Amino acid sequence: MAWWENPGTKTYKNLDLSSLDVDEAYLNITNIENTTLYLYSLSEQCYKCPFSLVTQINEENIQKVDTQYNVTWRLYRRSDQIIPVNDTRLLYCEIVPENFGEFGIYDWIIEDGKCNLFTMKQPVSTELPLILTILGIVIISCIYYILNNLMCRSKRNTKSDNTDDNKELTQLKKSRVLAVDAFRGLCIILMIFVNDGGGHYWFFEHATWNGLLIADLLFPWFMWIMGVCIPIVVKSQLKKGVSRISMFQSVFRRSCMLFILGLALNTVSKGPSLETLRIFGVLQRFGVAYLVVATISTFLTFRSHDILNKNKVISHLKDIIILFPQWIPIALILAGHVYLTFYVPIPGCPLGYLGPGGIQDDGKYSNCTGGMAGYIDELILGRNHVFQHPTISAVYKSQPFDPEGLLGCLTSIFQVFLGVQAGAILIYHQRLRDKLRRWLVWGVLCIIAGLVLCECRIEGGWIPINKNLWSISFVMITSGLGYIVLSLLYFSIDHCKCWNGAPLIYPGMNSVLLFIGHTVTYQMFPWHWSISVMNTHIILMLEAVWGTALWIYIAYWLYTCQFFLKL
Repeated sequence: MAWWENPGTKTYKNLDLSSLDVDEAYLNITNIENTTLYLYSLSEQCYKCPFSLVTQINEENIQKVDTQYNVTWRLYRRSDQIIPVNDTRLLYCEIVPENFGEFGIYDWIIEDGKCNLFTMKQPVSTELPLILTILGIVIISCIYYILNNLMCRSKRNTKSDNTDDNKELTQLKKSRVLAVDAFRGLCIILMIFVNDGGGHYWFFEHATWNGLLIADLLFPWFMWIMGVCIPIVVKSQLKKGVSRISMFQSVFRRSCMLFILGLALNTVSKGPSLETLRIFGVLQRFGVAYLVVATISTFLTFRSHDILNKNKVISHLKDIIILFPQWIPIALILAGHVYLTFYVPIPGCPLGYLGPGGIQDDGKYSNCTGGMAGYIDELILGRNHVFQHPTISAVYKSQPFDPEGLLGCLTSIFQVFLGVQAGAILIYHQRLRDKLRRWLVWGVLCIIAGLVLCECRIEGGWIPINKNLWSISFVMITSGLGYIVLSLLYFSIDHCKCWNGAPLIYPGMNSVLLFIGHTVTYQMFPWHWSISVMNTHIILMLEAVWGTALWIYIAYWLYTCQFFLKL
Protein backbone atom coordinates (compact mmCIF):
# COMPACT_ATOMS: atom_id res chain seq x y z
CA MET A 1 0.00 0.00 0.00
CA ALA A 2 1.49 3.34 -1.08
CA TRP A 3 2.03 5.75 1.81
CA TRP A 4 1.63 8.94 -0.23
CA GLU A 5 -1.88 9.44 -1.60
CA ASN A 6 -0.72 9.27 -5.18
CA PRO A 7 -1.47 6.38 -7.53
CA GLY A 8 1.93 6.89 -9.19
CA THR A 9 0.58 6.89 -12.73
CA LYS A 10 -2.40 8.33 -14.58
CA THR A 11 -3.22 5.12 -16.42
CA TYR A 12 -2.76 1.47 -15.58
CA LYS A 13 -3.64 -1.22 -18.13
CA ASN A 14 -5.77 1.29 -20.07
CA LEU A 15 -7.64 2.34 -16.92
CA ASP A 16 -7.69 6.09 -16.27
CA LEU A 17 -6.92 6.50 -12.56
CA SER A 18 -7.48 10.28 -12.70
CA SER A 19 -11.17 9.67 -13.41
CA LEU A 20 -11.60 7.94 -10.05
CA ASP A 21 -13.15 9.97 -7.27
CA VAL A 22 -11.88 9.98 -3.69
CA ASP A 23 -12.31 6.55 -2.06
CA GLU A 24 -12.91 4.80 -5.36
CA ALA A 25 -11.23 1.83 -7.04
CA TYR A 26 -11.57 -0.19 -10.22
CA LEU A 27 -13.10 -3.68 -10.22
CA ASN A 28 -12.40 -5.42 -13.52
CA ILE A 29 -14.75 -8.40 -13.96
CA THR A 30 -13.78 -10.97 -16.60
CA ASN A 31 -16.37 -13.61 -17.46
CA ILE A 32 -14.75 -16.56 -19.24
CA GLU A 33 -17.87 -18.72 -18.86
CA ASN A 34 -20.25 -18.92 -21.83
CA THR A 35 -23.18 -17.64 -19.81
CA THR A 36 -24.76 -14.32 -18.96
CA LEU A 37 -24.43 -13.32 -15.31
CA TYR A 38 -25.84 -10.43 -13.27
CA LEU A 39 -23.86 -8.48 -10.69
CA TYR A 40 -25.45 -7.62 -7.33
CA SER A 41 -24.08 -5.64 -4.38
CA LEU A 42 -24.89 -5.08 -0.71
CA SER A 43 -23.09 -2.46 1.39
CA GLU A 44 -22.49 -2.94 5.09
CA GLN A 45 -24.20 0.45 5.56
CA CYS A 46 -27.52 -1.04 4.52
CA TYR A 47 -28.98 -2.95 7.49
CA LYS A 48 -31.46 -5.74 6.68
CA CYS A 49 -31.28 -4.88 2.99
CA PRO A 50 -31.47 -7.20 -0.03
CA PHE A 51 -28.89 -7.40 -2.79
CA SER A 52 -29.46 -4.79 -5.50
CA LEU A 53 -28.87 -5.30 -9.21
CA VAL A 54 -25.81 -3.41 -10.51
CA THR A 55 -25.34 -4.54 -14.11
CA GLN A 56 -25.23 -7.43 -16.54
CA ILE A 57 -21.89 -9.20 -16.97
CA ASN A 58 -21.10 -10.69 -20.37
CA GLU A 59 -17.41 -11.05 -21.22
CA GLU A 60 -15.75 -8.11 -19.47
CA ASN A 61 -17.04 -5.31 -17.32
CA ILE A 62 -15.24 -2.53 -15.45
CA GLN A 63 -16.88 -1.07 -12.34
CA LYS A 64 -15.94 1.91 -10.21
CA VAL A 65 -16.52 0.82 -6.63
CA ASP A 66 -16.73 2.79 -3.38
CA THR A 67 -14.06 1.75 -0.87
CA GLN A 68 -15.31 3.62 2.22
CA TYR A 69 -17.45 0.68 3.36
CA ASN A 70 -17.19 -3.05 2.81
CA VAL A 71 -19.45 -4.37 0.06
CA THR A 72 -20.55 -7.95 -0.57
CA TRP A 73 -20.76 -8.87 -4.26
CA ARG A 74 -22.79 -11.69 -5.79
CA LEU A 75 -23.22 -13.07 -9.29
CA TYR A 76 -26.60 -14.56 -10.19
CA ARG A 77 -28.03 -16.23 -13.27
CA ARG A 78 -31.21 -14.20 -12.77
CA SER A 79 -32.01 -10.50 -13.14
CA ASP A 80 -34.45 -9.42 -10.41
CA GLN A 81 -34.05 -5.82 -9.26
CA ILE A 82 -33.52 -6.92 -5.65
CA ILE A 83 -32.81 -10.36 -4.18
CA PRO A 84 -33.14 -11.18 -0.44
CA VAL A 85 -29.93 -12.11 1.36
CA ASN A 86 -31.07 -15.65 2.08
CA ASP A 87 -32.23 -16.30 -1.51
CA THR A 88 -29.52 -18.36 -3.21
CA ARG A 89 -31.52 -19.61 -6.19
CA LEU A 90 -29.35 -19.45 -9.31
CA LEU A 91 -26.48 -17.97 -7.25
CA TYR A 92 -23.22 -18.40 -9.13
CA CYS A 93 -20.68 -17.10 -6.59
CA GLU A 94 -20.07 -14.50 -3.89
CA ILE A 95 -17.06 -12.47 -2.74
CA VAL A 96 -16.65 -10.33 0.39
CA PRO A 97 -13.48 -8.27 -0.16
CA GLU A 98 -12.16 -6.41 2.88
CA ASN A 99 -9.02 -4.90 1.39
CA PHE A 100 -10.43 -2.63 -1.31
CA GLY A 101 -8.74 0.77 -1.07
CA GLU A 102 -8.53 4.11 -2.83
CA PHE A 103 -7.07 3.98 -6.38
CA GLY A 104 -6.64 0.22 -6.21
CA ILE A 105 -7.29 -2.05 -9.21
CA TYR A 106 -8.80 -5.51 -8.70
CA ASP A 107 -9.44 -8.36 -11.15
CA TRP A 108 -12.37 -10.69 -10.62
CA ILE A 109 -11.94 -13.77 -12.82
CA ILE A 110 -14.99 -15.98 -13.40
CA GLU A 111 -13.96 -19.40 -14.70
CA ASP A 112 -14.90 -23.06 -14.21
CA GLY A 113 -17.65 -22.21 -11.72
CA LYS A 114 -15.25 -20.31 -9.49
CA CYS A 115 -14.73 -16.62 -8.65
CA ASN A 116 -11.13 -15.59 -8.03
CA LEU A 117 -10.21 -12.08 -6.90
CA PHE A 118 -6.73 -10.64 -7.52
CA THR A 119 -5.15 -7.32 -6.56
CA MET A 120 -3.53 -5.92 -9.68
CA LYS A 121 -2.52 -2.56 -8.24
CA GLN A 122 -2.14 -1.77 -4.55
CA PRO A 123 -4.30 1.06 -3.15
CA VAL A 124 -2.86 4.22 -1.65
CA SER A 125 -2.84 5.17 2.04
CA THR A 126 -5.50 7.67 3.14
CA GLU A 127 -4.22 8.25 6.69
CA LEU A 128 -1.52 10.81 5.83
CA PRO A 129 -3.80 13.90 5.50
CA LEU A 130 -5.40 13.14 8.85
CA ILE A 131 -2.02 12.66 10.56
CA LEU A 132 -0.67 15.90 9.06
CA THR A 133 -3.77 17.83 10.14
CA ILE A 134 -3.59 16.59 13.72
CA LEU A 135 0.15 17.23 13.84
CA GLY A 136 -0.36 20.75 12.45
CA ILE A 137 -3.02 21.56 15.04
CA VAL A 138 -0.76 20.32 17.85
CA ILE A 139 2.22 22.37 16.60
CA ILE A 140 0.15 25.54 16.13
CA SER A 141 -1.42 25.08 19.58
CA CYS A 142 2.01 24.72 21.20
CA ILE A 143 3.36 27.80 19.41
CA TYR A 144 0.28 29.81 20.37
CA TYR A 145 0.54 28.70 24.01
CA ILE A 146 4.23 29.68 24.21
CA LEU A 147 3.76 33.04 22.48
CA ASN A 148 0.70 33.84 24.57
CA ASN A 149 2.61 33.20 27.81
CA LEU A 150 5.51 35.36 26.62
CA MET A 151 3.16 38.20 25.73
CA CYS A 152 1.39 37.96 29.08
CA ARG A 153 4.72 38.17 30.93
CA SER A 154 5.75 41.13 28.80
CA LYS A 155 2.53 42.94 29.62
CA ARG A 156 2.95 42.31 33.33
CA ASN A 157 6.49 43.67 33.26
CA THR A 158 5.52 46.87 31.50
CA LYS A 159 3.86 49.63 33.46
CA SER A 160 1.86 51.10 30.62
CA ASP A 161 -1.73 51.97 31.42
CA ASN A 162 -4.53 49.91 29.98
CA THR A 163 -6.55 51.53 27.24
CA ASP A 164 -10.31 51.77 27.49
CA ASP A 165 -10.67 49.02 24.88
CA ASN A 166 -8.48 46.65 26.88
CA LYS A 167 -10.48 47.37 30.02
CA GLU A 168 -13.71 46.61 28.20
CA LEU A 169 -12.32 43.34 26.83
CA THR A 170 -11.09 42.35 30.27
CA GLN A 171 -14.46 43.16 31.80
CA LEU A 172 -16.18 41.13 29.06
CA LYS A 173 -14.08 38.08 29.92
CA LYS A 174 -14.79 38.44 33.64
CA SER A 175 -18.55 38.64 33.07
CA ARG A 176 -18.75 35.42 31.03
CA VAL A 177 -18.26 31.75 31.72
CA LEU A 178 -15.63 31.15 29.07
CA ALA A 179 -16.13 27.37 29.12
CA VAL A 180 -19.62 27.90 27.70
CA ASP A 181 -18.23 30.05 24.88
CA ALA A 182 -15.46 27.51 24.25
CA PHE A 183 -18.00 24.66 24.13
CA ARG A 184 -20.14 26.58 21.66
CA GLY A 185 -17.04 27.49 19.66
CA LEU A 186 -15.94 23.86 19.51
CA CYS A 187 -19.34 22.94 18.10
CA ILE A 188 -19.43 25.63 15.40
CA ILE A 189 -15.81 25.01 14.34
CA LEU A 190 -16.38 21.27 13.95
CA MET A 191 -19.74 21.91 12.28
CA ILE A 192 -18.13 24.15 9.66
CA PHE A 193 -15.33 21.61 9.16
CA VAL A 194 -17.67 18.63 8.60
CA ASN A 195 -20.04 20.68 6.44
CA ASP A 196 -17.01 21.59 4.30
CA GLY A 197 -16.44 17.88 3.74
CA GLY A 198 -14.13 16.95 6.61
CA GLY A 199 -11.55 15.68 4.14
CA HIS A 200 -14.12 13.12 2.95
CA TYR A 201 -13.38 10.76 5.86
CA TRP A 202 -16.34 8.57 6.75
CA PHE A 203 -16.06 9.23 10.50
CA PHE A 204 -16.54 12.98 9.92
CA GLU A 205 -19.85 12.30 8.20
CA HIS A 206 -23.31 11.55 9.59
CA ALA A 207 -24.34 7.98 10.32
CA THR A 208 -26.53 6.68 7.51
CA TRP A 209 -29.41 5.87 9.87
CA ASN A 210 -28.68 4.31 13.27
CA GLY A 211 -25.33 5.01 14.94
CA LEU A 212 -23.23 7.91 16.15
CA LEU A 213 -20.35 9.58 14.32
CA ILE A 214 -18.52 12.86 14.99
CA ALA A 215 -20.84 14.94 12.81
CA ASP A 216 -23.85 13.60 14.73
CA LEU A 217 -22.60 15.13 18.00
CA LEU A 218 -22.49 18.77 16.95
CA PHE A 219 -26.12 19.77 16.44
CA PRO A 220 -27.34 18.17 19.72
CA TRP A 221 -24.41 19.75 21.59
CA PHE A 222 -25.48 23.12 20.22
CA MET A 223 -29.01 22.50 21.48
CA TRP A 224 -27.70 21.37 24.85
CA ILE A 225 -25.38 24.34 25.40
CA MET A 226 -28.23 26.69 24.47
CA GLY A 227 -30.09 25.17 27.39
CA VAL A 228 -27.12 25.80 29.70
CA CYS A 229 -27.44 29.54 29.03
CA ILE A 230 -31.19 29.77 29.69
CA PRO A 231 -31.19 29.68 33.53
CA ILE A 232 -28.24 32.08 33.60
CA VAL A 233 -30.20 34.64 31.57
CA VAL A 234 -33.47 34.05 33.45
CA LYS A 235 -31.84 34.50 36.84
CA SER A 236 -30.07 37.66 35.67
CA GLN A 237 -33.30 39.15 34.29
CA LEU A 238 -35.28 38.35 37.43
CA LYS A 239 -32.54 39.87 39.59
CA LYS A 240 -32.82 43.10 37.59
CA GLY A 241 -36.57 43.18 38.18
CA VAL A 242 -37.57 42.54 34.58
CA SER A 243 -41.20 41.40 34.32
CA ARG A 244 -41.90 37.88 33.13
CA ILE A 245 -44.10 39.19 30.33
CA SER A 246 -41.19 41.26 29.00
CA MET A 247 -38.93 38.24 29.28
CA PHE A 248 -41.42 36.13 27.36
CA GLN A 249 -41.71 38.76 24.66
CA SER A 250 -37.93 38.65 24.20
CA VAL A 251 -38.03 34.84 24.03
CA PHE A 252 -40.83 34.89 21.47
CA ARG A 253 -39.08 37.51 19.33
CA ARG A 254 -35.81 35.59 19.31
CA SER A 255 -37.54 32.31 18.48
CA CYS A 256 -39.35 33.89 15.55
CA MET A 257 -36.12 35.43 14.26
CA LEU A 258 -34.36 32.06 14.41
CA PHE A 259 -37.22 30.38 12.55
CA ILE A 260 -37.37 33.06 9.83
CA LEU A 261 -33.58 33.02 9.39
CA GLY A 262 -33.76 29.24 9.00
CA LEU A 263 -36.44 29.57 6.31
CA ALA A 264 -34.28 32.11 4.49
CA LEU A 265 -31.23 29.81 4.59
CA ASN A 266 -33.32 26.99 3.11
CA THR A 267 -33.67 29.08 -0.04
CA VAL A 268 -29.94 29.72 -0.54
CA SER A 269 -29.35 26.72 -2.80
CA LYS A 270 -32.89 25.76 -3.85
CA GLY A 271 -34.40 29.18 -4.50
CA PRO A 272 -37.49 30.83 -2.93
CA SER A 273 -40.17 28.68 -4.57
CA LEU A 274 -43.07 28.43 -2.11
CA GLU A 275 -44.23 25.20 -3.75
CA THR A 276 -41.11 23.33 -2.64
CA LEU A 277 -39.86 25.44 0.28
CA ARG A 278 -38.50 23.27 3.08
CA ILE A 279 -40.26 24.44 6.26
CA PHE A 280 -37.99 23.05 8.96
CA GLY A 281 -34.22 23.03 9.41
CA VAL A 282 -31.47 23.60 11.97
CA LEU A 283 -32.33 27.16 13.05
CA GLN A 284 -36.04 26.38 12.98
CA ARG A 285 -35.53 23.59 15.49
CA PHE A 286 -33.46 25.94 17.63
CA GLY A 287 -36.33 28.41 17.54
CA VAL A 288 -39.01 25.89 18.51
CA ALA A 289 -36.99 24.27 21.31
CA TYR A 290 -35.86 27.62 22.68
CA LEU A 291 -39.40 28.99 22.67
CA VAL A 292 -40.76 26.08 24.72
CA VAL A 293 -37.88 25.63 27.19
CA ALA A 294 -37.20 29.35 27.76
CA THR A 295 -40.92 29.99 28.27
CA ILE A 296 -41.14 27.22 30.87
CA SER A 297 -38.05 28.56 32.64
CA THR A 298 -39.35 32.13 32.51
CA PHE A 299 -42.66 31.39 34.22
CA LEU A 300 -41.59 28.54 36.53
CA THR A 301 -38.37 29.98 37.99
CA PHE A 302 -38.89 31.63 41.38
CA ARG A 303 -37.13 34.85 42.33
CA SER A 304 -35.86 33.77 45.75
CA HIS A 305 -34.37 30.49 46.95
CA ASP A 306 -32.99 31.59 50.30
CA ILE A 307 -34.97 28.97 52.18
CA LEU A 308 -33.11 26.21 50.35
CA ASN A 309 -29.77 27.42 51.68
CA LYS A 310 -30.81 27.08 55.33
CA ASN A 311 -31.09 23.30 55.26
CA LYS A 312 -27.74 21.65 54.53
CA VAL A 313 -29.24 18.47 53.05
CA ILE A 314 -31.70 20.34 50.83
CA SER A 315 -29.02 22.77 49.70
CA HIS A 316 -27.14 19.87 48.07
CA LEU A 317 -30.18 19.20 45.89
CA LYS A 318 -31.29 22.76 45.29
CA ASP A 319 -30.63 22.71 41.54
CA ILE A 320 -33.02 19.75 41.20
CA ILE A 321 -35.58 21.20 43.63
CA ILE A 322 -35.57 24.58 41.87
CA LEU A 323 -36.11 22.93 38.50
CA PHE A 324 -38.68 20.39 39.73
CA PRO A 325 -41.71 22.47 38.61
CA GLN A 326 -40.10 22.73 35.18
CA TRP A 327 -39.41 19.00 34.97
CA ILE A 328 -43.17 18.31 35.06
CA PRO A 329 -44.10 19.86 31.67
CA ILE A 330 -40.85 18.52 30.17
CA ALA A 331 -41.73 14.99 31.33
CA LEU A 332 -45.21 15.37 29.80
CA ILE A 333 -43.66 16.45 26.48
CA LEU A 334 -41.32 13.44 26.54
CA ALA A 335 -44.22 11.12 27.39
CA GLY A 336 -46.15 12.57 24.44
CA HIS A 337 -43.23 11.75 22.14
CA VAL A 338 -43.07 8.16 23.41
CA TYR A 339 -46.83 7.72 22.98
CA LEU A 340 -46.89 9.08 19.44
CA THR A 341 -43.82 7.10 18.39
CA PHE A 342 -44.66 3.69 19.82
CA TYR A 343 -48.41 3.50 20.43
CA VAL A 344 -50.18 5.36 17.61
CA PRO A 345 -50.71 3.18 14.51
CA ILE A 346 -49.60 4.34 11.04
CA PRO A 347 -51.46 3.07 7.96
CA GLY A 348 -49.45 0.34 6.25
CA CYS A 349 -46.61 0.33 8.79
CA PRO A 350 -45.75 -1.76 11.86
CA LEU A 351 -46.57 -0.20 15.24
CA GLY A 352 -43.57 1.71 16.58
CA TYR A 353 -41.58 1.42 13.34
CA LEU A 354 -38.21 3.23 13.54
CA GLY A 355 -36.59 2.12 10.29
CA PRO A 356 -35.52 3.99 7.15
CA GLY A 357 -38.06 2.33 4.87
CA GLY A 358 -36.98 2.01 1.26
CA ILE A 359 -35.40 -1.34 0.43
CA GLN A 360 -34.86 -2.38 4.05
CA ASP A 361 -36.71 -5.60 4.93
CA ASP A 362 -36.86 -6.31 1.17
CA GLY A 363 -39.00 -3.23 0.61
CA LYS A 364 -41.95 -4.34 2.78
CA TYR A 365 -42.16 -0.92 4.44
CA SER A 366 -40.81 1.27 1.66
CA ASN A 367 -43.23 4.11 2.46
CA CYS A 368 -42.72 4.00 6.24
CA THR A 369 -39.48 6.02 6.41
CA GLY A 370 -38.99 7.29 9.96
CA GLY A 371 -42.24 5.83 11.24
CA MET A 372 -44.41 8.37 13.01
CA ALA A 373 -41.83 11.16 12.48
CA GLY A 374 -42.08 10.85 8.71
CA TYR A 375 -45.84 10.33 8.80
CA ILE A 376 -46.52 13.51 10.79
CA ASP A 377 -44.28 15.62 8.55
CA GLU A 378 -45.96 14.36 5.38
CA LEU A 379 -49.42 14.77 6.92
CA ILE A 380 -48.89 18.33 8.21
CA LEU A 381 -46.12 19.81 6.06
CA GLY A 382 -46.52 17.83 2.84
CA ARG A 383 -43.87 15.80 1.02
CA ASN A 384 -42.71 18.78 -1.03
CA HIS A 385 -41.83 20.77 2.08
CA VAL A 386 -39.46 18.32 3.79
CA PHE A 387 -35.81 17.55 3.09
CA GLN A 388 -35.71 15.88 -0.33
CA HIS A 389 -32.28 14.22 -0.24
CA PRO A 390 -31.57 12.76 3.22
CA THR A 391 -28.49 10.64 3.92
CA ILE A 392 -30.54 7.45 3.68
CA SER A 393 -31.80 8.06 0.14
CA ALA A 394 -28.58 6.89 -1.55
CA VAL A 395 -28.26 3.74 0.59
CA TYR A 396 -31.83 2.65 1.36
CA LYS A 397 -33.55 4.27 -1.68
CA SER A 398 -35.88 5.91 0.81
CA GLN A 399 -38.46 8.61 0.20
CA PRO A 400 -37.93 12.25 1.27
CA PHE A 401 -37.53 12.60 5.02
CA ASP A 402 -36.75 15.59 7.22
CA PRO A 403 -34.23 14.92 10.04
CA GLU A 404 -35.28 18.26 11.59
CA GLY A 405 -39.01 17.57 11.38
CA LEU A 406 -41.88 18.12 13.80
CA LEU A 407 -41.80 15.06 16.06
CA GLY A 408 -38.08 15.37 16.74
CA CYS A 409 -38.75 18.83 18.20
CA LEU A 410 -40.22 17.13 21.30
CA THR A 411 -37.03 15.24 22.15
CA SER A 412 -34.98 18.32 21.19
CA ILE A 413 -36.92 20.21 23.86
CA PHE A 414 -35.92 17.51 26.33
CA GLN A 415 -32.29 17.82 25.24
CA VAL A 416 -32.29 21.58 25.72
CA PHE A 417 -33.75 21.11 29.18
CA LEU A 418 -30.96 18.71 30.11
CA GLY A 419 -28.74 21.67 29.29
CA VAL A 420 -30.88 23.82 31.59
CA GLN A 421 -30.09 21.32 34.35
CA ALA A 422 -26.37 21.83 33.70
CA GLY A 423 -26.86 25.60 33.78
CA ALA A 424 -28.72 25.37 37.09
CA ILE A 425 -25.78 23.46 38.57
CA LEU A 426 -23.47 26.21 37.33
CA ILE A 427 -25.36 29.09 38.99
CA TYR A 428 -26.73 27.47 42.14
CA HIS A 429 -23.57 25.71 43.32
CA GLN A 430 -20.54 27.87 44.05
CA ARG A 431 -17.73 25.42 44.75
CA LEU A 432 -15.86 23.85 41.84
CA ARG A 433 -16.08 20.39 43.38
CA ASP A 434 -19.87 20.63 43.61
CA LYS A 435 -20.21 21.70 39.99
CA LEU A 436 -17.87 19.10 38.52
CA ARG A 437 -19.21 16.24 40.62
CA ARG A 438 -22.79 16.94 39.57
CA TRP A 439 -21.95 17.46 35.90
CA LEU A 440 -19.98 14.22 35.79
CA VAL A 441 -22.71 12.27 37.61
CA TRP A 442 -25.37 13.58 35.25
CA GLY A 443 -23.09 12.81 32.30
CA VAL A 444 -22.45 9.22 33.33
CA LEU A 445 -26.12 8.59 34.18
CA CYS A 446 -27.28 9.98 30.83
CA ILE A 447 -24.79 7.84 28.92
CA ILE A 448 -25.78 4.71 30.87
CA ALA A 449 -29.47 5.42 30.23
CA GLY A 450 -28.79 5.86 26.52
CA LEU A 451 -26.80 2.63 26.33
CA VAL A 452 -29.57 0.74 28.13
CA LEU A 453 -32.20 2.08 25.73
CA CYS A 454 -30.20 0.99 22.68
CA GLU A 455 -29.06 -2.24 24.40
CA CYS A 456 -25.42 -1.23 23.79
CA ARG A 457 -25.65 -1.91 20.06
CA ILE A 458 -26.09 0.06 16.87
CA GLU A 459 -28.85 -2.04 15.31
CA GLY A 460 -31.69 -3.99 16.84
CA GLY A 461 -31.92 -2.29 20.26
CA TRP A 462 -35.11 -1.07 21.94
CA ILE A 463 -34.56 2.55 20.93
CA PRO A 464 -31.58 2.87 18.56
CA ILE A 465 -29.22 5.85 18.63
CA ASN A 466 -30.58 7.85 15.71
CA LYS A 467 -29.98 11.50 14.87
CA ASN A 468 -32.50 11.50 12.03
CA LEU A 469 -35.27 10.60 14.50
CA TRP A 470 -33.61 12.46 17.40
CA SER A 471 -34.31 9.34 19.45
CA ILE A 472 -34.29 9.37 23.25
CA SER A 473 -31.16 7.21 23.38
CA PHE A 474 -29.46 9.70 21.02
CA VAL A 475 -30.47 12.57 23.31
CA MET A 476 -29.21 10.84 26.44
CA ILE A 477 -25.80 9.84 25.06
CA THR A 478 -25.04 13.16 23.34
CA SER A 479 -26.19 15.11 26.42
CA GLY A 480 -24.09 12.89 28.67
CA LEU A 481 -21.03 13.58 26.54
CA GLY A 482 -21.92 17.28 26.68
CA TYR A 483 -21.81 17.23 30.49
CA ILE A 484 -18.37 15.62 30.43
CA VAL A 485 -16.90 17.99 27.82
CA LEU A 486 -18.23 21.05 29.67
CA SER A 487 -16.66 19.75 32.89
CA LEU A 488 -13.25 19.47 31.21
CA LEU A 489 -13.50 22.92 29.64
CA TYR A 490 -14.69 24.58 32.84
CA PHE A 491 -11.92 23.00 34.88
CA SER A 492 -9.14 24.00 32.46
CA ILE A 493 -10.40 27.46 31.44
CA ASP A 494 -12.46 29.01 34.23
CA HIS A 495 -10.92 27.30 37.26
CA CYS A 496 -7.27 26.42 36.60
CA LYS A 497 -6.90 29.17 33.98
CA CYS A 498 -4.19 27.11 32.32
CA TRP A 499 -5.88 27.92 29.03
CA ASN A 500 -7.80 31.05 28.07
CA GLY A 501 -10.12 29.17 25.73
CA ALA A 502 -8.67 30.64 22.53
CA PRO A 503 -9.38 30.19 19.71
CA LEU A 504 -12.62 28.39 20.61
CA ILE A 505 -14.13 31.32 22.51
CA TYR A 506 -14.08 33.65 19.49
CA PRO A 507 -16.42 31.57 17.27
CA GLY A 508 -18.40 30.72 20.40
CA MET A 509 -19.29 34.36 20.95
CA ASN A 510 -20.61 34.74 17.39
CA SER A 511 -21.85 31.24 16.64
CA VAL A 512 -25.13 32.26 14.95
CA LEU A 513 -23.32 34.71 12.66
CA LEU A 514 -20.76 32.06 11.69
CA PHE A 515 -23.46 29.47 11.04
CA ILE A 516 -25.36 31.85 8.76
CA GLY A 517 -22.15 33.06 7.09
CA HIS A 518 -20.74 29.65 6.28
CA THR A 519 -24.13 28.51 4.94
CA VAL A 520 -24.45 31.51 2.62
CA THR A 521 -20.81 31.33 1.41
CA TYR A 522 -20.77 27.56 0.95
CA GLN A 523 -19.68 27.77 -2.70
CA MET A 524 -17.90 31.12 -2.58
CA PHE A 525 -14.24 32.07 -2.76
CA PRO A 526 -12.11 32.55 -0.62
CA TRP A 527 -13.81 30.11 1.76
CA HIS A 528 -13.96 27.45 -0.94
CA TRP A 529 -11.98 26.74 -4.07
CA SER A 530 -11.12 23.96 -6.47
CA ILE A 531 -8.00 23.17 -8.45
CA SER A 532 -7.64 20.47 -11.09
CA VAL A 533 -9.11 17.15 -9.91
CA MET A 534 -10.17 17.27 -6.24
CA ASN A 535 -10.13 13.50 -5.75
CA THR A 536 -7.76 12.94 -2.81
CA HIS A 537 -8.16 13.27 0.93
CA ILE A 538 -5.12 15.56 1.02
CA ILE A 539 -6.58 18.29 -1.19
CA LEU A 540 -10.07 17.95 0.30
CA MET A 541 -8.68 18.16 3.83
CA LEU A 542 -6.65 21.23 2.89
CA GLU A 543 -9.74 22.98 1.54
CA ALA A 544 -11.84 22.09 4.61
CA VAL A 545 -9.14 23.23 7.05
CA TRP A 546 -8.62 26.45 5.08
CA GLY A 547 -12.31 27.34 5.11
CA THR A 548 -12.62 26.55 8.82
CA ALA A 549 -9.49 28.54 9.72
CA LEU A 550 -10.78 31.52 7.76
CA TRP A 551 -13.99 31.59 9.78
CA ILE A 552 -11.99 31.33 13.01
CA TYR A 553 -9.98 34.37 11.93
CA ILE A 554 -13.18 36.27 11.08
CA ALA A 555 -14.55 35.40 14.52
CA TYR A 556 -11.35 36.67 16.15
CA TRP A 557 -11.52 39.92 14.16
CA LEU A 558 -15.14 40.42 15.25
CA TYR A 559 -14.06 39.79 18.84
CA THR A 560 -11.38 42.50 18.66
CA CYS A 561 -14.02 44.85 17.22
CA GLN A 562 -16.34 43.87 20.07
CA PHE A 563 -19.04 42.94 17.59
CA PHE A 564 -21.35 40.20 18.82
CA LEU A 565 -24.52 39.32 16.91
CA LYS A 566 -27.44 39.03 19.31
CA LEU A 567 -30.92 38.06 18.22
